Amino acid sequence: MANESFLIIKRRFVNRLLESGLLILAVALGVGTAASGLSLLLHTNEYSENMLSSTSYRELVVTTKDDAEDMETPVVAKGNGDDVILTSKDLTAAEIVPLVSYAYISNKDKLRFLNQEMIERFSQDGGPGGGEKESDEIDSQEAERTEKFDEMQESLKEAASNPEIIVPEIEELSGYEITPQYFSAHNLETQYGSLFTETDMNSLSRFIVLGVNTAELLSEEGTDISTLIGKKILSFDTYYTIIGILEESGSLVDDLYFTPDTGNVGNGANQFGSDSNKQLRFTVSDPSDLDATSELLTNWFEKTYGEGEFVISNPRAEAERLVNRNKGISLLILFLSVAGLFIASVNISHILMSRTLRMKKHVGILKALGASNKDILKLFSSEALVITLMGALLGTVIAFPLANAMESAMGLDQGSWLYIGTGVLLSSLLTMVFSIIPSFQNSGIEAADAMRTAV
Repeated sequence: MANESFLIIKRRFVNRLLESGLLILAVALGVGTAASGLSLLLHTNEYSENMLSSTSYRELVVTTKDDAEDMETPVVAKGNGDDVILTSKDLTAAEIVPLVSYAYISNKDKLRFLNQEMIERFSQDGGPGGGEKESDEIDSQEAERTEKFDEMQESLKEAASNPEIIVPEIEELSGYEITPQYFSAHNLETQYGSLFTETDMNSLSRFIVLGVNTAELLSEEGTDISTLIGKKILSFDTYYTIIGILEESGSLVDDLYFTPDTGNVGNGANQFGSDSNKQLRFTVSDPSDLDATSELLTNWFEKTYGEGEFVISNPRAEAERLVNRNKGISLLILFLSVAGLFIASVNISHILMSRTLRMKKHVGILKALGASNKDILKLFSSEALVITLMGALLGTVIAFPLANAMESAMGLDQGSWLYIGTGVLLSSLLTMVFSIIPSFQNSGIEAADAMRTAV
């Protein structure tokens, strides 16, 4: 009986190869689109939760109106801030706002390194330029360039001979100039060394904390990154002492560096050029406190600088609008893909029903040979299972690039393969239910009735 059932299924596939192929393709398309739609929704929800739970969306950013145009987060402009200079001293506003958990400065920064390639580029630079100038002025600039060139050569020579000084081969690194509470607000800890403190903010020495990937980039091949602690990095302007290497976070922090904000060095003027406006950030524990905190901070800054001299932005408001939009799009895509799967499953069920009706005579023969209703049900169910499994496998192949394309279009990173696997499993189960329905309806055919059919 088992051999006979196998031969019957084989003949049905071979004799109706095009029909069988279309059935498998229909299952694949239905499963693939539904799985990618579900994966998109799950990934969107995960991304949204992670984004809104991050520190960046539990804080208010205070800056002047002019600097607000350079910020990555949405702002509401309020007047003219030409004469206002925000510094780390303004972080004391947090002292009168009990809802604030952390107050810190976080400004993007670039660290340019001094190496032989940079010196060669400096020496090949086409002179002072800048239009017509007096000969004395040109001579003065050339003298300054020559002096600077000699200083760079001497610094590089001295650093190369000192094993405690690192001369990076790369041109520059991206990072942030911060105050110490940044680390607490973002739950960052070191795996080697330590973080800088408030005392380090007023030091004439320059300190640096590295992300783990940045540390690996600066360390020699085959050398443990812990050996970097205490060494100095030669930059274009000065030396930076490495005092800490952060634990791996799996975020962009791993590729960055952090140096103390030095706006208060030298009676408020930063000798390294950081005496410009600061972006002050005030973090709360509960996002629902952002509006109340914003009102209190507004009152403080208005009393200090006057109304309309600053900007307070709430990045979470824009983030929530983005989250709601993405969730709406994801739900719509899931609805359309599930509707497509449902339509495909109904059509598959109908085609399998027709195939089953055309086999009435074979069913009669099998029952005459002693096959039970259970055997007939198993026969038709096996065929439905084979079609569903082959379609599910092909649907999985379709789902991965389709899901990645949709996620990329919505600005999401590649989602977990578990989401697609879950979607394929659920979609296949739904298709299987519709595919087995004809088997139940036709397994109870009487042998005498089946033998009298003309098919």
